[in-house]
Amino acid sequence: MTSRIDSADVSTVPLYELEGVGFSAGSRTILPGLTLSIAPARIHGLVGPNGSGKSTLIRMLARQLDPTGGRLCFMGQDIRSWNPGDFARSVAYMPQFTPPAEGMTVTELVALGRFPWHGALGRFTARDRLKVDEALADTGLAGFRDRLVDRLSGGERQRVWLAMMLAQDTRCLLLDEPTSALDVAHQAEMLSLVRRLSRSRGLGAVVVLHDINMAAAICDDILALRDGALMARGAPEAIMKSAVLEELYGLRMGIFPHPGTGRPIAYVE
Repeated sequence: MTSRIDSADVSTVPLYELEGVGFSAGSRTILPGLTLSIAPARIHGLVGPNGSGKSTLIRMLARQLDPTGGRLCFMGQDIRSWNPGDFARSVAYMPQFTPPAEGMTVTELVALGRFPWHGALGRFTARDRLKVDEALADTGLAGFRDRLVDRLSGGERQRVWLAMMLAQDTRCLLLDEPTSALDVAHQAEMLSLVRRLSRSRGLGAVVVLHDINMAAAICDDILALRDGALMARGAPEAIMKSAVLEELYGLRMGIFPHPGTGRPIAYVE
């Protein structure tokens, strides 16, 4: 089935809708049944303790896992009925552990993002080159185009993978712990870049994060999962409260305002 939505309707159609969506592996229930809506052109942070179902949920959003219950829709249509090519052009997914790119240059890896548009036997067109160049420019990698990916730092490699996702010309970014292997400076740089690109390109994004303060700094909406259930949801100011965080993480946490911005910052008491 061909799956296209008129551009005039994109801003009014939820990016994702979940109705009782669950996932079980054997006798173990990981997600008992989530019901929620995810809006387009906003950054949604998935937070919660280990084992809360964050990675399982984002893999279902990426069509890497099939729900074992409920209904999951992307852009108003059941996710399983989307044409694979159309879905690949609409959703870009970065797993927690990206595969090696041995012997590939930055440009070669970013160009793989155009695969959903021309396929294995299609010709790489001038438009494909333009999209690759735009992605390199938007991620600050234009000067790295001929460098080998495996010779770059961890933060630079993450930017290359993000550039590949942008080259897909996608509506939605799905990022599973994109900062897990980065130092604090590169974490902040990566997430600030995601926020800037979401704003400039009108992209929706769902990001799995462990650092609640990073999530509060860059996300428009925070979805807090615990034991596979949606424990809390809202703007950062609504989630960054001692009672909410104590229930989420099971330990006492305090809040104080950032001295420069006033933004709430959490700490363990």
